Amino acid sequence: MSRFKDRLFDKMTIPDTSPAASNLTPAPSVKDGGRTSPGRLLNAQNRILESDERRAEAENKLADALARIQDLESAQATGEPLELPVGKLHEVPGRRRYMAPEKYVELRENLRHNKLVHPVVVLPRADGEWEIWSGHHRWDAHKDLGKTTIRCVLGTVDDELEATDGAFFANLMQSDLTDYEKYVGIKRFQTGRNNLSQSEVAERTGLSKQFVSELFAFDRLPAEALAIIESNKAIIGCTAVAELASLTESGKAQRVTEAIKLLSEKKLDQGQTVKFARAAEISQRPAPAAETFKVKFGKATWCAVRRVKNVMRLEFKDETEAAEVQEAIRLHLESLVQARGQHKR
Repeated sequence: MSRFKDRLFDKMTIPDTSPAASNLTPAPSVKDGGRTSPGRLLNAQNRILESDERRAEAENKLADALARIQDLESAQATGEPLELPVGKLHEVPGRRRYMAPEKYVELRENLRHNKLVHPVVVLPRADGEWEIWSGHHRWDAHKDLGKTTIRCVLGTVDDELEATDGAFFANLMQSDLTDYEKYVGIKRFQTGRNNLSQSEVAERTGLSKQFVSELFAFDRLPAEALAIIESNKAIIGCTAVAELASLTESGKAQRVTEAIKLLSEKKLDQGQTVKFARAAEISQRPAPAAETFKVKFGKATWCAVRRVKNVMRLEFKDETEAAEVQEAIRLHLESLVQARGQHKR
């Protein structure tokens, strides 16, 4: 909280109300535009009154700042929620987590009929307003519902990096945080600490090295594919991304980008996306030619036969005849198998 005290006082401007600052020294009568002594005295009195007003204003600002600090320290010490104006809360980039649109609708409708159970966590700003640490979607819902205040509690961090990391780790273990958002948070954590190694990131965050490695696989995707995921954060998990990253490094970057695009268009699922990217980009071999013939009964076709390699298809006009031929074929095939068995002996 000491950091926010400093920021509050830095923003305040307390005027210098000393006699020297008030410029009360009388000027020579000739250069003063011919003013009389009573005129100069009246001017000095007005300046003194203005000085007193500035002093009173400064003292009021100081009293308001001290009262605000006391309120903040009391709320922080007791953990009591504060009802804050919705319009005085502000979003800081990088702290908001993803929520599926249908989930947000459920949240908003719940808050339409029920009180907010989990307050928004905020941090005080120097201008007397508030940064949102966590609870962005609850704040969105209050705005959408036209509510003027929202229930909040104070966070306990002393710098911007700690606030951003705290918001990320508060959400990290939630099941609805996408792997892409986890990657963004872990990446920010790494770069904010002099580019820690992946092993050091895993150690400091308590995550497994394998999971951290899979999250960092987003780094190895083609830029165009990563941009598609940025716009569709929930479409793919880090396990599939790790496979796609390996394919990218093996020379299939274009194929990976195409696969991600098809995934975003819902033409492939995650498993199909990896298979599509893995498939060799070779020209299609010409399909083998089909052999066909027809068996006639008079002028009419009794049976149409089509064979491609080892697959044969028979088509009859009459279902009863098809059943009879099927039985005849079965008997014939069995006799062929028996004959082959005897031949091998």
